[in-house]
Amino acid sequence: MEREFIGIGMYSINFEFEKAWQELFVLAGKIDPELTLPVNFLNSVHEKDILSNQTRLSHICGFPLVSQFQKKLIPLCTPHFDLDELEGPNYFSYLVVSKASQIDSLKDTQGMVAAINSYDSQSGNNVFRSEIETLKKLGLFNDFYKDIVITGSHKNSIQKIINNEVDIACIDAMSFSYIKRFEPKITDDIRIIGHSIISTAPPFVTHKDNPVCSSSGLISALNSALKILDQNYIDTLNIKRFSFVPLDTYNSLINQRV
Repeated sequence: MEREFIGIGMYSINFEFEKAWQELFVLAGKIDPELTLPVNFLNSVHEKDILSNQTRLSHICGFPLVSQFQKKLIPLCTPHFDLDELEGPNYFSYLVVSKASQIDSLKDTQGMVAAINSYDSQSGNNVFRSEIETLKKLGLFNDFYKDIVITGSHKNSIQKIINNEVDIACIDAMSFSYIKRFEPKITDDIRIIGHSIISTAPPFVTHKDNPVCSSSGLISALNSALKILDQNYIDTLNIKRFSFVPLDTYNSLINQRV
């Protein structure tokens, strides 16, 4: 029998996060053995791993769920992050620049170099474009900036700002919080100049034609596990609870892409 996995790559920036996610899901599986949750874990958000039949559950960004995978994957549960300014299963991004720069607003960054973590990122690209094109009406994103650099991760985007390789990036607020906690010095040289709109947070998804378990069963087990999980792991994850968000709600993210 092939090994089955839970994909935990969305926010697993180091070993502490991997361990916290693993402990949460192992505990949830013990609370409700009928869920038959995998006990192996994969720190990846690569498409081949997410779509693999061996990966029964994955934490992924909501935008690629609806733009690329909605015929193959369905959401099972979404975290409620424990962060000021947030309610419910949502998240947002910070607009970040160098602390030494003279930039005070998005308008000031016209003609400069922007960083995005990836083209299919809701928090690093989609809401960034929406801020420029729809909310601030500053023109087309690709025309507004002299160059757009793809960095591969929010942490890499921050590092490129520090290295003066780019001028601005849109950073997932939870990623920012996690990085600041474990690597506080990396955020000392940057400054927040604004927030994005609030979006539905990244879901845990399963295969549409072969779901690992029911949404209600998984949510119940995870929420019960959070109540008895070691406090160190709770502090690491910064999640208050999980709930179900339907696919139709994630479809609204498509409307933010202009």
